[in-house]
Amino acid sequence: MEIQQYEMESERLRFRRLRADDYALIAPILQDEQTMYAWEHGFTYDEVCDWIADMLRRYQQDGCGYFAALDKQTGELVALAGPLTEQLSADTAATGIGYIVRRDLWQQGYGRECAEASIRYAFDKLGAERVIAAIRPGNLASLHVAASCKMQVVGEILKHYRGKAMPHLICAIDKPKPEEKPPAQQTHSEQK
Repeated sequence: MEIQQYEMESERLRFRRLRADDYALIAPILQDEQTMYAWEHGFTYDEVCDWIADMLRRYQQDGCGYFAALDKQTGELVALAGPLTEQLSADTAATGIGYIVRRDLWQQGYGRECAEASIRYAFDKLGAERVIAAIRPGNLASLHVAASCKMQVVGEILKHYRGKAMPHLICAIDKPKPEEKPPAQQTHSEQK
């Protein structure tokens, strides 16, 4: 029996790295055209295989990428989510988050749960000072998730995908500063 190592955990989910043999697990999400509307297509067999290979590369290079978000009770795949390195320009990268929730589980708070867990991981484990989400302007559900996580729109970029320029809003949240401690009460002897 294989011992499973989880990267992150939330109230209802455990997150693990994808494996090379996870095609059957994740294809139903990535091949669903409605789920993948922000990409404007469902993935083909080869695109799913390439996506898995890209995540395995990201784990090695960046130490992060999309994880399989599994229901703690059933072990079923709920979403693909996690922190990832976002290339904002040729010479600028940022720590971002991504989440793709299984369509039959939309409107149940999983997007926010995945985003919050990913933000915590980025701050606590990756040492990020700022976390972003690059979201298509028409993806109102993801914009709502970002806002519910206290992310604010701070800019926009143009991503190129499959030969098409796709505008994305950049939502961001900065790492909270440790609360400043109030000045210690002076003792009677210090007041002299």
